[in-house]
Amino acid sequence: MSVHAGGFPLDRVRLEIYQNTGKLTMRQVWNSLSDKPALLLNGPFFSWNTFSATCHMKIRGKVIFAPSPTYTEWGWAWNDGEAPEWCKLPCDKDNYFTNTVVLVNGGPRTDKQLIWHADADGTPAKPRYTSRPGTGQKDTRFMYYINSSCSLPGIRDAMAAGSWEQGMMGDGGGSTMGKTADWEYYSSRRIPYFILVYLADNEPKGEKTMITINAYSLAKNGGTKLSTNFAVKEFACRDGSDTIFISPALVTLLQKIRTHYGRAVIINSGYRTEPYNAKVGGADYSQHKYGTAADITIKGVTPAALAAYVETLMPNTGGIGIYSAFTHVDVREVKARWNG
Repeated sequence: MSVHAGGFPLDRVRLEIYQNTGKLTMRQVWNSLSDKPALLLNGPFFSWNTFSATCHMKIRGKVIFAPSPTYTEWGWAWNDGEAPEWCKLPCDKDNYFTNTVVLVNGGPRTDKQLIWHADADGTPAKPRYTSRPGTGQKDTRFMYYINSSCSLPGIRDAMAAGSWEQGMMGDGGGSTMGKTADWEYYSSRRIPYFILVYLADNEPKGEKTMITINAYSLAKNGGTKLSTNFAVKEFACRDGSDTIFISPALVTLLQKIRTHYGRAVIINSGYRTEPYNAKVGGADYSQHKYGTAADITIKGVTPAALAAYVETLMPNTGGIGIYSAFTHVDVREVKARWNG
C-alpha cells in the first residue's frame, strides 16, 4: 500500500478546474501546462457515456452540472484569484465542485450517511478496496490524500485520524491520479476533469523599479534576440498577450546564469499581465508585472542550488525566491529573499 498525503496553507491555495476536452492522459495534461501547479489531482465523478461531471460543478460562472434544484452538498468554492472556501453547494461563487463527502466540521459521516456507488464502493456490508484520492481541510491548511488501497469508510477514517475537519473523496479506482514535481500516481485513463492546485506567491512587497524596462510586441518582435541565448518570446505572458515588458538587467542576469551552467535556462513565467498575475495567485506587487522577474529552472540543478549561485551575482540587491519546482529571480533595487 502506498500513500501520498500533505497540505498547503489555505490562504495561498488557488484552485483551477482543468477541462480535458482533448482527452489527454494525466502526463500529457501536465506537460501541456506552461505553469506547473503545486499539485494535480483527478476531479469528481463523471459519466463514461457523456464524459461529463455527475456532481455539483461550476467553472468560471457556468454551471457544468447540478443534480437537482433542491439538492445541496458540501464542497470547494472560489472566485478566480481567491483562496477556496469549504461551503454548501450550489453557491454564488464563480467556481465550485464536490464529490463523495466523508467529513463535515470534524464529524465523520456514518456508513449509512455516505453516498455509496455500488460499482466503485461496494456496500456497507461488503465495501470495495481500491485506490482513492481526497481533499479537505485541517485547521488553516488545504489537505490532500491518495491511498492505493482503501474502502470508502477507510478514506474517511484516515482523514478523521489525521484530525481533518472537512474531507471528501475524489473519483477513484482505476482513475485515481495525482502528480507534483516530485512524485506521481499515474493512470493512463482519460478523464474529463482535473483539479489543479496553485500557490499564491510569497514574494515580498516591492515597488516598481527605477530601471530601464523595454516594451515589445510578441507578434512583431517575438523572435528578436535579447542576448546570446534569450529571445523576446521566452518572456511572454502565458495568457497570450501581445505586449511584453522586459528589463535589460533581467536579461543580463539570466545570460550570466546560462553561461555559468552551460545549460538551457527555462523561463516558466516571465512577464505577467495584471489579470494573469491575479489568476495564478501572484502578489499584487509582483515584479513579474513590471518585466523585472522570471521563474526559472535548469535541468539537473535544484532550486536551492540555483538560488545559491544567483546570490553570488547579486548579494546586496534583487529578489531570490526558492520554490519546490523553480527559482524566482528579479532585479529589484533592494534585497529580498524568501522561500515559497
